[in-house]
Amino acid sequence: MKTTILANVIALGGVMMIVLGLWGLYILIREGVAERRLRDYITAIQTLAVGFGLIGLAQALRLLLALMAFPR
Repeated sequence: MKTTILANVIALGGVMMIVLGLWGLYILIREGVAERRLRDYITAIQTLAVGFGLIGLAQALRLLLALMAFPR
């Protein structure tokens, strides 16, 4: 039961990281700057990548729980 809660908390954290990354990209795009470099986007893209990584970790944990529930 505790591990299921942990997987859900990790997935929620991943979703929040994706939302924050998208918000960061939105702020960058709305900004009235004439020239943007790639390094301006790095933090928003990195936040998105961490969010997807956390969701993948949560899914792997859920799969492990499902496999451990039915031993051979």
